[in-house]
Amino acid sequence: MKASLSRGSLRGRLTRRIGAALLLLTGIAVAGAVYDASRIASQAYDRPLLIAARMLGESVHVEDGRLGVHISRAILDPFSLDSGGSAFYQVIDAEGRTVAGFDDLPAPPGGMPMTRRYPSLARFYDGSYGHREVRLVSLLVPVSQPDYQAMIEVRVAEHRDIHAQLLHELLGNTLLRLLLFAVAAFGLFVFAIDAALKPLKRIADMVASRSPHHLEPLPTDNVQREVLGLIVAINHLNQRLDETLKTQRAFIADAAHELRTPLFALRARLELGMRDTSQAGLQATLTDVHQDLEGLTLLANRLLSLARVENDIQRCTDTTLDLTEATREFCMSMVSLAWQRELTLAFEAPETVQVRGDMSLINELLAILIGNAQAYTPAGGNIVVRVLPGAVIEVEDDGPGIQEDEREKVFERFYRGRHTSDQRDDARAISGTGLGLAIARQICIALDATISLHPAPGGGTLARVTFRNDVER
Repeated sequence: MKASLSRGSLRGRLTRRIGAALLLLTGIAVAGAVYDASRIASQAYDRPLLIAARMLGESVHVEDGRLGVHISRAILDPFSLDSGGSAFYQVIDAEGRTVAGFDDLPAPPGGMPMTRRYPSLARFYDGSYGHREVRLVSLLVPVSQPDYQAMIEVRVAEHRDIHAQLLHELLGNTLLRLLLFAVAAFGLFVFAIDAALKPLKRIADMVASRSPHHLEPLPTDNVQREVLGLIVAINHLNQRLDETLKTQRAFIADAAHELRTPLFALRARLELGMRDTSQAGLQATLTDVHQDLEGLTLLANRLLSLARVENDIQRCTDTTLDLTEATREFCMSMVSLAWQRELTLAFEAPETVQVRGDMSLINELLAILIGNAQAYTPAGGNIVVRVLPGAVIEVEDDGPGIQEDEREKVFERFYRGRHTSDQRDDARAISGTGLGLAIARQICIALDATISLHPAPGGGTLARVTFRNDVER
């Protein structure tokens, strides 16, 4: 599964996210400050109303069985100064008649409970008086005298402008401090982000300053734990890249050597042919040149095949396919070539076998194994291709075979096996490029399979490929 990497600046992403989090926390802090200030302002606003109502209740007296109120300037002056002259009161007797004050102050809503904040029979509520918003308190005051016993009500109202002014005074400095704190915190966060990302910039500078041939590991001394993982991954990648480049350089050197030798031989044969003007010598030269050109063509095809296989491995697709049917179709395409070489090509498959893999790589693998069998099997020989249960492909021929001590060496690039001829006692090199089986093993690794060589019952070679990702029917 490929990792998803979004484009953009990591610094920008961190700044935006931290800024959003800080903005959210600042908003919560502001909401809490507004709530607390409103609660404190309401308490501070309601207390003078209750004190004024109690003072008015204490000024009530009874004369000749009638209720009266004696309000002195000492009672009203402090309250009037605090309220800015926007205070109103009303004293109501037990029968609901206004004894003193303004007789049209709003009554408390029906069913409103008494306050629990103060030890008194008081109710605080909002209303409208004189086309302005007011805050009111309704206080029940018991009057118990020999000739009058009843519960009277004292109402005191004040415009809410004083409440808004008090709330503004409470919130002004608090919100300013919160704003300054948020701006300072954001600046510190940006500074901290820049400091935290400096190790990444140093790594980028170190990598950018290196030449393409400088793949030594990056230093890991005094590196933060989070950055250490990135450096280790880069060093591991550089190590694999260095190994790949060394392998490619060795392959290019070997390929150049393998191409140079037949080219020199071809040039030498042509020069000898130009000196020999006889018809027989010219014919022999042309025959040798033709064989050398066939070898060069085979080598060039193998090199191109290797490049194509490496490219296909990079784009390898993992799909379920019918190994039996794929092998049968490929063998059908190779029958005509086998017939031209006077060979018999047979296919055996007792049942259908399915594997997970890439069709192009499997076809390339079959082409190498069957092509090798056709190249080294003498005329009149037989080649049998089998697909067996357990996701196994076998290619058996009755050619000269491969000696036991060379069955692993032939998988190395440019290594050509040797065999002992039945007609001669000396060993001679088998013609070929030395790339086919090396490519076959590389394909098997990509397909999660193994390849091995065994002696065939008839004296030839048995190539066996075993897939580890077979699909049960």
